[in-house]
Amino acid sequence: MNAPLAPTSPPLRIALVEDDRIEAERAIAALRAVGHEVEWFTEGVQFMSEVREARHELFLFDWHLPDTEGTALVGWVHRSVGRRAPIIIFSRFDDDERIVEALAAGADDYIIKPTSATVLLARIAAVTRRFQGATTGPLRVEFGPYRIDGASRELSRDGERIELQPKEFDLAWYLFLHRDRLVRREELVAAIWGRDLGGSARTLDTHLYTLRRKLMFAENGLRLSNVYREGYRLELAPAAAGTSGD
Repeated sequence: MNAPLAPTSPPLRIALVEDDRIEAERAIAALRAVGHEVEWFTEGVQFMSEVREARHELFLFDWHLPDTEGTALVGWVHRSVGRRAPIIIFSRFDDDERIVEALAAGADDYIIKPTSATVLLARIAAVTRRFQGATTGPLRVEFGPYRIDGASRELSRDGERIELQPKEFDLAWYLFLHRDRLVRREELVAAIWGRDLGGSARTLDTHLYTLRRKLMFAENGLRLSNVYREGYRLELAPAAAGTSGD
């Protein structure tokens, strides 16, 4: 006889978005067995229409859903609900590219299906601890002469505040947060606008052009590189990088 599952974290109110009934029922049984409260959604649209005012403490998203993808829901939660609860994506894909894409989109963890109940509960406990530790203070990033504050949604250069539109700030925050690495175009679109919004790719180009003009990267030691057919990389310009250790 199997030993009963032991609670691995305080009881949480969890939103589960999973269209596979068998997978959903297996996860729900494991979660409820240790006291978690679970609200189950089978589609992304249903989730987005019902969850905005709810106070969930954890989000579990399947990667592939009938009407969207879990990575798009991550971006929607951050924009519409707020960065107040950890997000886990689970999927049958176990390749590094998928895992990197999920984490880059803003997910806090990635679980490969199928997984045991004990592993699921342990990962939830771990991500909850990490998230609580990471959100005890305001989020700020400093890079070159720029300072960007995720709590107050302000960006300044050499102490002077630069006015940005909401989507411009979201884009700047994402690029500064993921500085020094290639950020794919589709990753940016999913994180800022969501994959289901038509015309967002052209909108991305427009916003990047405006952001370059307002922030004046080249004049202040930074470079937003356009990697052909791949994406963008925010980094120190070669001259600045060469003198950073002086």
